[in-house]
Amino acid sequence: MDLRISSGKFKNKKLKVPEVAKPLRERVKLAIFSIVGEKIASSKCLDLFSGSGNLGIEALSRGADTATFVDNDYYAIKNITENISNLNLGNQEIAKVVKDEALKFISSYETYFDIIFIDAPYDLPIKHIFKVLPEIMTKSSIVVYLHGYKKGVNVETENKLLKVYDSRNYGVTQADFIKLSLLDI
Repeated sequence: MDLRISSGKFKNKKLKVPEVAKPLRERVKLAIFSIVGEKIASSKCLDLFSGSGNLGIEALSRGADTATFVDNDYYAIKNITENISNLNLGNQEIAKVVKDEALKFISSYETYFDIIFIDAPYDLPIKHIFKVLPEIMTKSSIVVYLHGYKKGVNVETENKLLKVYDSRNYGVTQADFIKLSLLDI
């Protein structure tokens, strides 16, 4: 299965997808990027549970400075690396690929991200990630958490420092937009 980049300098370029991945629908991706669009330019993005790298590469195509791709699946890492290479994004400072578990990565990483995409398999228990997520966020960071409609983690219950400021439904997918609760939204 192939995906394509929707907008920006890599528009219509194809991405390879690992067989085990269930990629985000095109209309959901377009909707998400229309919501966070103005924040993408010059941002540092994190794509957790990257799969094909679809969200992080889309962000780079739309003007993000850097994207870090994290997945613990061998085939996902292989596809992300190939997709990055095919787009001539091989520079580690622009596109960094990390084979690791999301929780371990967040707990050990010592920098902050402006935009964090979380697109884990919908049946994967990930509530523990929200307990440590503020460690890699700034006061202006946005987290885009994609999950099954009405099946996701109650983020605000898991961590009082996080606040869902917007939530959208797209068929079976729900997108929650999260910030640190210290801000008036």
